[in-house]
Amino acid sequence: MSFENLKKFLLALDLEEAEEEYSTTEVEVLADSLQEALEIGAHELGVPLGEIDYEILQKGSSGYFGLGRTPYRVLVRVSQGEDKKYLDIPDLDVSLETTAQSRAASEAGEVNQDAKILIRIYRTGVFLRITPHTGKGKPATMEQVLDKIRRAGVTKYNNAAIEKELKNPSGTFVKIGEYVPKPEADSTLAIEISPDEMKAYVTITAPRPGGRHLQTQDVINALKAAGVVVGFKEEEITKALEEDRYGQPIVAAEGKPPKDGRDAYIDYKVRIEKKVEFKEDEHGRVDFLQRDLVENVVQGQVLAELVPAERGQQGYTIFNKIIPARDGKSIELKPGKGTILSEDGKKLIAERNGQVVFLQGRLNVEEVYVVTGDVGLDTGNIMFLGSIVVRGSVTDNMQVKAAGTIEIGGNVQKAQVEAEGDIIIRSGVQGRDGAFIQSTAGSVYAKFIQNARVDVEKDVIVQEGILHSRVQAGERIICNGRRAQIVGGEILAGKEVRVKQLGATSSQPTKVVVGVNPKILTQLKQLEDIIKDSQEKLEKLEQNIRTLTLQKSVQKENFPAEKEENLIRMQAMQDKLKERIQEAQEQIEQLREYMAALSSQGAVHVEKTVYPGVTIEINGATFHVKDEYHKVTFIEEKGNIRIVPYQESEEVLKDWRKRRLKRL
Repeated sequence: MSFENLKKFLLALDLEEAEEEYSTTEVEVLADSLQEALEIGAHELGVPLGEIDYEILQKGSSGYFGLGRTPYRVLVRVSQGEDKKYLDIPDLDVSLETTAQSRAASEAGEVNQDAKILIRIYRTGVFLRITPHTGKGKPATMEQVLDKIRRAGVTKYNNAAIEKELKNPSGTFVKIGEYVPKPEADSTLAIEISPDEMKAYVTITAPRPGGRHLQTQDVINALKAAGVVVGFKEEEITKALEEDRYGQPIVAAEGKPPKDGRDAYIDYKVRIEKKVEFKEDEHGRVDFLQRDLVENVVQGQVLAELVPAERGQQGYTIFNKIIPARDGKSIELKPGKGTILSEDGKKLIAERNGQVVFLQGRLNVEEVYVVTGDVGLDTGNIMFLGSIVVRGSVTDNMQVKAAGTIEIGGNVQKAQVEAEGDIIIRSGVQGRDGAFIQSTAGSVYAKFIQNARVDVEKDVIVQEGILHSRVQAGERIICNGRRAQIVGGEILAGKEVRVKQLGATSSQPTKVVVGVNPKILTQLKQLEDIIKDSQEKLEKLEQNIRTLTLQKSVQKENFPAEKEENLIRMQAMQDKLKERIQEAQEQIEQLREYMAALSSQGAVHVEKTVYPGVTIEINGATFHVKDEYHKVTFIEEKGNIRIVPYQESEEVLKDWRKRRLKRL
């Protein structure tokens, strides 16, 4: 079928269906926005958005937080201009013929584009713009220009100016005629402001034949009349007008949201957390000597650097209302033992050679005290403000205490070992109900723990097992060797317990408590006592202040100077007590938030078997194991213990993914 026959066929088909398609010429629509109303109206009338006209009968409102919202009521009608449904059919042969050429040119890296013709009617006249063709694209013809002029409803124009522009297209607007006012056909616009006053939307209607097109300045003037002051998007408005984006909201003005400043932070150049991964050989053995648990630094080495806080950048609405922004919080880089600050206070530098230890929020460079053999009668008890390395064992009834870390090459017998940092026991603990191991700010690593008491701030990580001991950890207790087991005693962990085998076939009583940190409970009790004591003192003090204040108001100039001093002193004490109560309340709130976070993570993971005789308590819920379970995880839900399939640790999952990727 030829192109002419195709056009005739389409027009004939349109005439046959015209009565059904355009039997309704207008419809009243209720919608939440003008755009939605126009889309519904165009759908109901069966015409494109560009071929409708409308009248706002009632402007809608979003209300306040959704209350009092009223919809838009819009009368949408079919535009009375000439039918444009198939006006573009003359260009059909052009687009079809150039499809194959465009594809070939695209593959060759060439840009082939036909010339573009744009007619605009402004107050200053009728203008023509011809964008020159590129590559093998087709140039504009007089027939195409006249067709565009006819569609625009222009009857008087300058042929000479058109011919001149066709010969040498400039790509800019050239005047080809005078403006003939036809206000009823002019393009119009509607403005809608977002509830947060951050955006202004403009919806433009197409001009009818002979009507004037809107210019960028017209839109901006309308926005200013609506109260918009800043944020005009001139380029977006110009582009929308050139592309004839009619009937759809355009963001014509936009405010600037505020940007909070980044908080200051410390960029640590050394490890502040030691992560230990046990790797077994084919015989299930772990080499503790290959664990990099100690980090040494040299004098002059930069240990940390302070990155200052950033100032916030305030924002503003389109009505130029300032929206404040928060400045970043500042922090202070504080030196620890064996460290100094640079002159500008932004760098922390090692003052001596030694081991770097992170304790209570500060980096310290600790000197190490080395015991070449056992800690026994020959050495006596050892107390050192740095770190201690014991090449041998800690024998019965001895004490080893350090402000840093303690590393023991042998075992710990019926002895006491205390440190602020990590405690590493390469052989294990054979306590005989008399050993006590404590780390106030770190973790404990051991081959096994038997008949001992262990109390640590962070993790207890054991290779083989924990037998008949009371082990308490602020975060995790992990037994991850091939024969790892927990039998007898009492195990308490803030976050989780992870073990291969829990309990024994002999139904040995074993208690596991997770989700509660006893140290924090003790701190909460102490803080509550402080608040109670301070409030009692405050009540008595305020009673005395009221008495003296009343006396002063009555006696006036005769009020004794001694009582005046007492009153000032009491008021100062009153402020201190109130400050103490407030600080204690804030600390209680922080500790309770931390306890809530711990309780949400509480779980007991058993990779192999759980035997009868085990009691599991999570966040106050208790479960007595009466049957064997295999490969399970115990969690707490709504006050009850729930048993789910075994949940592997994140470290193992990540390691498995890495191995799988290597195989692939």
